[in-house]
Parts: sequence; C-alpha cells; structure tokens
Amino acid sequence: MPALLETPPRRPQSPNSKSADSDDDGKKLTRLLSLDKNASSTLFTRFRSPSKASLSSSLDHLLKLDLPNCHLDNSSLPSDLHSNLPNLTTLFFLKNNFTEYPSQLNSCRHLNMVSFKHNKITTVSSIGPGIRWLILTDNKIESLPDDIGECRVLQKLMLSNNRLREFPDSISKCESLELVRASCNLLERPPMHLMGLKSLRWLAVAGNPFLNKLEVHFDDAAAEMMSVNSEDLGDDCGTVLGEGASGKVYKRKVDGKDVAVKCYGDSTVTSDGRPLDEFRAQLFAGRLELPHVVKCFGTAAASESKAAVIPDLILELLDGYKPLANPPSMTTCTRDVYPPSTFLKPSTVNKYCEAMAECMHKFSNVGLCHGDFYSHNILVNSSGDIKLTDFGAAYFYDVESEYGRLTQYIEFRAFKVWCEEVMSLCKFDKADAWEAQSYEDMQDFKVLLAKINSKIRADKFHGNPFNEIYPFLYKCKPVHFRLYPKFVRFIIGYTTAVMFTMAFLSLPLLVCFLHPAFWQSFNARMFSTFVLGCYVLSYLLKPREWPAFRRLAQTWYEMFDFHANLSAHQRQTAIKEGQSERKYIMCMHPHGIIPLQAMAWSAYCDQYFSDPITGDTLYGFGAAADVVKYLPFIKNIMGWLSAGSASYNVLKRGLDSGIAEQCNANNNRRPRHLFLLPGGVAEVFESTVGHNAIVFKNRRGLVKLALETGSDLLPCYVFGGTDFYHNLATGTNVLARISRKMKAGVTVFWGWFGLPLPFLPKVTLCVADPIRVEKVEGEIPKELIDSIHKKYIETIVELFEKYKVKAGYPNAVLIVK
Repeated sequence: MPALLETPPRRPQSPNSKSADSDDDGKKLTRLLSLDKNASSTLFTRFRSPSKASLSSSLDHLLKLDLPNCHLDNSSLPSDLHSNLPNLTTLFFLKNNFTEYPSQLNSCRHLNMVSFKHNKITTVSSIGPGIRWLILTDNKIESLPDDIGECRVLQKLMLSNNRLREFPDSISKCESLELVRASCNLLERPPMHLMGLKSLRWLAVAGNPFLNKLEVHFDDAAAEMMSVNSEDLGDDCGTVLGEGASGKVYKRKVDGKDVAVKCYGDSTVTSDGRPLDEFRAQLFAGRLELPHVVKCFGTAAASESKAAVIPDLILELLDGYKPLANPPSMTTCTRDVYPPSTFLKPSTVNKYCEAMAECMHKFSNVGLCHGDFYSHNILVNSSGDIKLTDFGAAYFYDVESEYGRLTQYIEFRAFKVWCEEVMSLCKFDKADAWEAQSYEDMQDFKVLLAKINSKIRADKFHGNPFNEIYPFLYKCKPVHFRLYPKFVRFIIGYTTAVMFTMAFLSLPLLVCFLHPAFWQSFNARMFSTFVLGCYVLSYLLKPREWPAFRRLAQTWYEMFDFHANLSAHQRQTAIKEGQSERKYIMCMHPHGIIPLQAMAWSAYCDQYFSDPITGDTLYGFGAAADVVKYLPFIKNIMGWLSAGSASYNVLKRGLDSGIAEQCNANNNRRPRHLFLLPGGVAEVFESTVGHNAIVFKNRRGLVKLALETGSDLLPCYVFGGTDFYHNLATGTNVLARISRKMKAGVTVFWGWFGLPLPFLPKVTLCVADPIRVEKVEGEIPKELIDSIHKKYIETIVELFEKYKVKAGYPNAVLIVK
C-alpha cells in the first residue's frame, strides 16, 4: 500500500526501480484523492490518525472520483490505480488536459462510467470491456478503436464535438448500446453499422457533413412566423422558467401576451449537439402545428449590444405544466426516473400514447428525428394535456434513404420504451368499466408495438413503423358471443350477412316463387305456400326495433376485422354530451350496394356507445328509403335496426320530440339521435370494389335539418364499405335513372362464386369530430347552410386522408360528387 498524504523519505534510487514507481504512484494517488472533496472527506476525516489498514479499507469502499477542472493530464494517473481503488465504478475528469484515453483504466474491473468531457483527447487506443457509460464529448478524437466491439455492456456513448470521420465496423457488436451522441463530427457518410444496431434507441448526429445538404431546405422555417427585436420583449428579463446546456428560458411578454422566450447562450456545442441545430429543429417543429408540440410563434433578433449568434425563440408559455419524469440517473443510465407517487389511469395512458404517436408520425414523415424522446422532455398538467419539448438532439434526414429508414426504426424503439414506461405506471379501479375498456385497448396497443418490433429485429419490416401505429384504431370485440368458439361466431356471422343480403332480394325472389314451376308438385306447392305466407306475415307486421337482432352483427367483428377510431375515453365523452346538451345526426358514407356496414354500425353503437354504468346510449333511430316499407322482410329488418321513413318531416319530428314509431313501440323509448346514410340511392351506383366515392355536393337538406333541430353533424366514413360486392351498374346508366325514380337501388351485383355471398374485406369505421350546429329559428340564411355544407365535405375528406393508410387504402382517392 503506498503512503498517502505523506512525502516519502528521499533516498537514492534507480528511476526505473519498482520502489520509485510505487512512491511516484503513491504521490499521484494522494493528489487525486485530495482533489476530490468527497473522497478526501470520506477517507481522511473519519480518522484523526489513519492507519494503513484503515485507509486500505476505506479505499476499498471508494466508488467514485470526481475531478473537474484540476489541470490533470495523462501523467497524473497512477499506474496501479486498479489495485489501490479496486471497487472504483465512476470516474469524472471534466475540463482537464488529457490527450489520450488512459489505458490503465482498462484494468479497473468494476469501472463502468467514465467521463473525459471537455479535454484534449486525440487518441483512444483501447476501451475496457466493462464500460457501460462513456462520455468523450468535446475532444479531438479522430477514430475509435476496433476493440470497442468488445464492450458488450456499453449502453451510453457520448461523442459530440470531436473529429470522427467514421465508426469502426466492430461497433455493430455493441449489442447493448442504446444511446449515442455523435453530433458535430466529420462523418461524411451515415454510420450504417451504428444505426443498424437493434438496441439503439436514441441517436444524435446533427452537424455532420452527410446531413449538411439537407439543412438548406429548412432554413426558411421562420418565413411565416413573427419576427421582433429583443427590445420589443421589454427591459425586464422576466422569470427564469428553465435552464439547459444550450441556454435559458424566460417568461416575457409580446404584444401584451405572456410567452416563453428561449435565449441561447454562448456555448457552440452541448452534449447533444449545436444550439443552432436545436434552433432550426424547434422552429421547424413549431411550424407543423401539432397540438402536442410546444408552439413556436417566431424569433427575436438580438440587439446590437448583444453578440448572440442565434436569435431568441418565442415559444408557447406552458403554465401549470411539469415534466412527466426526471432524467436518467447514474444507476438507470438510459431510463428516466419516475417519482414513486406517479400513477396514471389507462385512459390517460392511451391519451398520452396517441398524442405522442401523432407527433412522431408527423416527424417521421417529414424527416425530423427528435433524438431525445424521453419523459423528462415531455410536459403534462393536471388536466391531462401533454406537450413534447426539447429538440436539442434533433436532426433532419432523408426519409427516402436507407439511413432514413434506420432512423425511423431508432425513433420507434425510443417510442416503444416510453410507452412501456408509462404503461407500467397504470393503476385503476377494476370496477370502473370505462377504465377497464381503456386498459384492454392499452394491452392491444402494447401487443401491436411488440409485433412491429419483432418484425424489425427479424428484418421483416419495411416502411415507416409509425404509419402502422398512427392514427390509432381500436379492435372491436364481441361481448354477447365471446363464449362461443371462433368458428361458430364466423358461421353465425356469415349466415347473418347472407340473410341480410337476401332480404334486399325479396321482390325478385317473390317473382320466382310465383312462377308456375314452383307449383307443379305437391311438395313444391306446400313450400311455395309457406314462403308466400311468410311474405304476407312480414308485410302485415309493423316495424319494431329488436335489440337482440342488432347484436348479432357483433359476430361480424372478427369476420371483417372490424376496427374503429374512437377510444373508450372519447366514447364516454360523446355519451355524456349526447345525453345532456347535444343531439347528433350520424352520417355514414358510403352507402354501398348492400349496406352491411349499417348493420355493423348498429352493433357497434349498441355496444360501444352505451354507458355500461348509467345505461345512457347514443343509439337513436335510423332512416331508410320510403320504398322499404312496401318490401317484405327488408322492412322488418330495418325496423329491428330502429330505422324508419327517411322523409324530412319524420326525421325532424324524431329529432325534436323523439317520436319514431319503431323505437316508441319498444317500452316507449324516445331516441335523441339520428343515424342515416346521406348518399342514398345515388351512392349505390358509386359503390363497387376498390372505388371510393360519396354523393353530397348538392345535398343541403341534411344541413338544413341540423340547423332547424340544433343537431350536431357527425360525419363517418367506413373503409371497406364498397368492397363487399362487385357492381355491374355504376355511374349514370339506365338502371341508375330507374332507381332514382323508384327511390330504390336496382342493380346487378355479385360476391364469391358470382353469388350474393359477400367478400370479407377489412372494415374500418372512422368517426370525425362533431360539427357543432346551433339551432336557428325562422328562415335560415343560405350562406350559413353553404358554410356548414362546405365544412362537412372538408371534414369527411380530411377524415378519409387521415385514416386511409392505416385502414389499408394508401393510394385511395376520395371522390366527392
């Protein structure tokens, strides 16, 4: 054991003798320990006259040395550091004069965290295999050693502001590497071996030559934003809201409005990268108008008295917000630390996940990598609002390139980690049916993330993973038939769909049964008499809703892979509004040849738009063409589904006073809401496999009905609604003209094997946000009708464009006629 804090006696020795080396190492170790206040206080204040044994025991327990700005260099380290500090785990040498990464550190068996930030290192000859967290930010390193591939536990690597031209191929062996900061280097090509790591989740490479050519496209990001002088922000610097490596955020006023102003400091580089790159990314992200990203209003140019290179950023002020978590600790390394008291309801978790998925989906499609997607960069408030901040590690990339594809995978893995973290905070009362539904949705989403990740790991995934995630769609699951085997549910479902279709063919079938061929034998006459009796009975029975019948369509959920875009929380909110203050006219497009989607909607609305606790429901009454009431079977089926006449006066009376005969007959139920297919007969002739068209351009009666009754319009689009059957008659042919006169669709259609057996497309129900309509007494201005009509068309087109990729129709175009 070398002497500590004592000058060894001078005696003549050979410079190369072991004794001289030992004494020299002792001096070096003594100096190191004395410079670290925490270490020296631990070692030398516990004992007034420490013995060698006492010091040796204390050194065995020394885990960390922190020596910032101590003018140390490579000659300052003892060669036997590993034997004197055998359990050393953490070593910090911030702002010293090291020129080479010390090789003696490789002998420290327990050393896992090393920092040489802001030194003068040019050479790294070797790195110990036990290093978990390596910080070499702001040096002059030109290359990394090949043996970095032996660092199998390396998890965090900080290399910003060096002179790296490439990463060694062996970096691909660092299977635990999750976070890399390599901004502001000299990388001429994307580091593909690094970016291809299946464990990599957070990457920053801004400020490298291979990305410089892309920055030209984003320099005009502030073109449409406000630009003021710093003097216009007032003389008072304002309250400091936050501080980071790149600058401070102040509370200021612009035009009398409270804002947050990010003032960039004098630093030209941080651990994440250049403040200039952060400025550009924040400016660009603020222009995307994402509701869950901190808005950027503009910039404030520095005054002549200030030497600021980067203008100040004028940002949205977030009062009452706080970070969702604390940054990673030295123990967690790459994982945020959540306060022990943090718990989230499943509905809140789903809301957070969907909000952040929207942001990441948009970023990934415009070529912006956040690079630091963590909870400590996400702000939330008590109302459940959420905002993504801090673009310090962000960079732009080419979405069409191979490295762009790998960047999207890296961002996806960061998003997956974050989702799993917030899901782990989930806590709720299992007796709360709504939260139970949200929890089930959350588990489905977790499975989706795992499925995408496994495909990426197996190199079987192609494209942007965020296109598979956002927008959110929720799988519909049957409740009343859950105990039946899956194949039984399929048989019931498909049989029901065929019978529903055949009901629309009741008149052609009636003509067949009246044909003499059906009356030639006794058995044929008996069968035909029975069928005709059913026709007569069907005609005589009054329509009446039958809840059990509409629930049969729950068996269609799996058959058509039925999904919807509304979360449990959104449905709960809609039900509360619909029962208290609002009325809805739910408008579904397209009509389809046989509107199987309408029956599926009945099952969905009955199950998912009904409050399991209070019994409140949005299930209202429907509308069908007037000719239906003369058609046996179909008129009964429409009645069972709560549909009646589509005449204007009947619909108005139903919305005003809840009078709908088919519903009132069921325990005098008085519905508040209306469901219909506004395209009517005209849309039948726009319906065939692969064709997406709606007929609404000249239909303003629905808008007038909404204004007269004060009912909100709820546009819906069903992807797959035209793919059940092929249609012979499309456009404006003879059958279409005959159908319009009869007010009923007359066409020839077929499914499997040329028969009326429906195909099984994936069906996705998408519901837009309600278009608020206030009741107007007296004459309604034409301009008001036109403006709401225009907004309706815009809403349905936006809904289509938003969900078409996720619904499986990426190249589809919606035609509005």
